[in-house]
Amino acid sequence: MCGIGGIASATSAHPVSEDALERMCKGLAHRGPDGVGVHSASGVGLVHTRLSVIDLDGGKQPLCNEDGSVWIAFNGEIYNFVSLRRDLLSRGHQFRTSSDTEVLVHLYEEYGLDFVHHLNGMFAVALHDMRSGRVVLARDHFGIKPLFYTLKNDQLIFGSEIKAVLAGAEMPAETTLGAVQEYLLFRSIGDDRSFFRNIKRLRPGSIGVWEGGELKLSRFWSPPVPHPDLQLSEGRAVQLLDEYLEDAVRMQLMSDVPLGTFCSGGVDSGLTSWYAARHSVSPLHTFSVGFNESEWDETRLARDTAARIGSQHHVLVAGSDAFAESLPRSIWHHDEPLGHPNSVLISLLSGYAREHVTVVLTGEGSDELFGGYPRHQIISLSERLRRLPRPARSVVVQALRQFGGRKGGLLANATSLPEWQAVAINASLLEQRTVEQLTGASAAGVVEQRVAHIAELAIPNDPLATVTRYDQLYYLPALLDRMDRMTMAFGLEGRVPFLDVRLAEWASRVPTSLKISRLENKRVVKALADRYLSPQVVRGPKSGFGVPFGQWLRTEKSWRQYAERLTSSGNRASQFLDTAMLSTAAEDHMAGRANKDDLLWQSLNVILWHETAY
Repeated sequence: MCGIGGIASATSAHPVSEDALERMCKGLAHRGPDGVGVHSASGVGLVHTRLSVIDLDGGKQPLCNEDGSVWIAFNGEIYNFVSLRRDLLSRGHQFRTSSDTEVLVHLYEEYGLDFVHHLNGMFAVALHDMRSGRVVLARDHFGIKPLFYTLKNDQLIFGSEIKAVLAGAEMPAETTLGAVQEYLLFRSIGDDRSFFRNIKRLRPGSIGVWEGGELKLSRFWSPPVPHPDLQLSEGRAVQLLDEYLEDAVRMQLMSDVPLGTFCSGGVDSGLTSWYAARHSVSPLHTFSVGFNESEWDETRLARDTAARIGSQHHVLVAGSDAFAESLPRSIWHHDEPLGHPNSVLISLLSGYAREHVTVVLTGEGSDELFGGYPRHQIISLSERLRRLPRPARSVVVQALRQFGGRKGGLLANATSLPEWQAVAINASLLEQRTVEQLTGASAAGVVEQRVAHIAELAIPNDPLATVTRYDQLYYLPALLDRMDRMTMAFGLEGRVPFLDVRLAEWASRVPTSLKISRLENKRVVKALADRYLSPQVVRGPKSGFGVPFGQWLRTEKSWRQYAERLTSSGNRASQFLDTAMLSTAAEDHMAGRANKDDLLWQSLNVILWHETAY
């Protein structure tokens, strides 16, 4: 795992600056503590900071082919590189190293831009083809590895993190009202946009070709349109999931450095840990994080799984003081405001795990593939309610709004709104009217943009399939960005076996009925977990990896500074946020008159972003 970056100039009027490349290296230093490399030639500069995981001695980058005509900077892991290397050797290619990076160079020589179709892994690639003068950027299927870019003065500037792109382009850190509203509504910025003005992200499953001063973008893979196998029984589905997931974990255990798993106490991380322990050549290290507040703590469940698989288990207790101290630093590493308080937990746990291992496997991706979120259940239930006669439906919706609490209100909205608008609103955190009051401007355009995208990818007569596909394209990339940034802040590599492309494509053929029912979500995953994990882990209540942020804000001394920021009119974010409204919300929350933790968390992140990004 590494950091990559670079600059490509279209004309000699703006040559690549060695100082700019050096600034980019400094901005990526935390991602690659084991070495720095630079390639600069023919109007192109590539930089690489290395975290050594495979071929510790021979994998230095940027790396080139035999005649030095193709250079590459690569971040990630190619899990099928051994078989690819074997095939390339049979075709006459010669290798100097045992690294997966060199496989990419020869694969490009052999197949050109189609090289990406042969890859199973997580990757962000920057490749300089000196023969054609073009630069090729590519990002893995789901966007596990990040890649951002901007266009300025006939130059393409790109990097693993936004801070490196800003450094290379000498651009200020600026945001827009639209970005602030989108973040407040949906926790993150979707599609190819970022929270920063003029900084874009290469979409997952995309390739970009810079040639003749123009960047041409295309998609080589998207989450497949579901084609459910209606003959698939639950027993057969469980068996196939067992085989796919076990093989994915086995492949992702390849490493020349110590390896472990994040074992949170849930089903997904538990299954990942179970397979990892089964195939690990040495005792597996597992890591979980907990709280002194018992109602938020799930370390008991994590210990249960660790005992079953015989791992060396490590528990970090996240106190409110450590969380408060780490919050600004986590936002700086993330570049953008944090979507979830548990991002800070991942940061704290990553620093703790790095003392023992260099690589961890996680359970990310299962919820998006198999319908694991409460909102999936809500959309599924709303579809049933839509079938009621209109008078009966109106009575049910009114009752849900009056007596159903937050989830009942969401179900009422999902049932009464137009279908694709319901999907967008159901996926939002704050209500549109709240965001409009807070920012003093209409957010209709932001919502309409999401609704239009949902309509484009909609699956007729299958709202759950639409929602999960939407999550894979919009919500999951944000979670993967979070995982990458929080782990790489400490030079720790995170891997996600559930997002093995073979497993993901198979998941699109699993019928909705095997993913979610009236009373249960993620059915096939839980049925598999019944084989290996304890009933309390599989069927017991979960906190959802939550954080007692609202409680800490009310009661802990270490959080008073943040309460003061929320009520201050002098912060830099006041150009976007109504400080009087925030002050009232914070005072009501602190006094216990109302629960405003979502509003305060989102707003505090915007405030702290303005403090850390400038």
